[in-house]
Amino acid sequence: MNPYLPIRKVPLDYNGISSSAYAVQMQHQAGEDTPNTEWKEAGVVGHSYLLVDNDNVRKAANQVSEESNLTFVHDKTFFNGRSYAYSMRSDHVAGEVTKGDDVALGMQFWNSYDGSKAFGFAMMLYRLVCTNGMMSKNHFNTYRFKHEPKSEDWGDSLEQVVTNINNLASGTLQLEQLINNLRKLNALDVTTDELGNLRHNFLQEIPVSIWGQIVDKFTFNSKEDFSGWNLLNASTDLLWHKENPTITTYTILCFRNFSFLAGICTVLNGNSSIHISRLSTS
Repeated sequence: MNPYLPIRKVPLDYNGISSSAYAVQMQHQAGEDTPNTEWKEAGVVGHSYLLVDNDNVRKAANQVSEESNLTFVHDKTFFNGRSYAYSMRSDHVAGEVTKGDDVALGMQFWNSYDGSKAFGFAMMLYRLVCTNGMMSKNHFNTYRFKHEPKSEDWGDSLEQVVTNINNLASGTLQLEQLINNLRKLNALDVTTDELGNLRHNFLQEIPVSIWGQIVDKFTFNSKEDFSGWNLLNASTDLLWHKENPTITTYTILCFRNFSFLAGICTVLNGNSSIHISRLSTS
């Protein structure tokens, strides 16, 4: 599905009574079955919702990339007809979790045509050996844009985002803590009892089919190293690299505020003094 089709905002009414809501429509191109272009609804938003087309979100991401001190390349794009995410990774190594296992900085911009995800941005981490993406809401601030790229205030918004990226690249306490937590996670053993506790008490929202695939990948790839780090990477590897992601898998990755790492931390915290902040896979 092409995420960059033209859009328009159409006022809604019922029997002549105007509504404060608007329908967001995408212009689909003519085809064999539809000789003329056709406007199809993608969502409904309020009158104050900052509606930005996905092409401008992509351009904003590339503009931020060009003006920051880091070099970013496009990694992946997600669009399901309503929600949109544009991810980029850099070659800036943020730290080493274990020998030969580095993580680098990345960033993700998001948007939606149904109001479910406002035009925004957050930094993230990439595991370089497999380019799995990870996001931490505790260690990386999210940013919601209040102005669209064409507005006169866009320059101020852009400057703030670029400054945040450059400061993070220079090193922050939050980033250092996050890398240290990942190293601690690598040292934690996940037993079968703890895996069951994690699933049934903390990660019930994950569909059984997806959880089964995660555990299958974890037990197969980990060999004899059943660490929390390997469990996290089993999940990100499965969900981040799906050839045809669904809204369910991508919601787990990007749009739902729960975490494999948080669950592992809670389960194992009773058996160790390690405290690991909430990390959501991106």
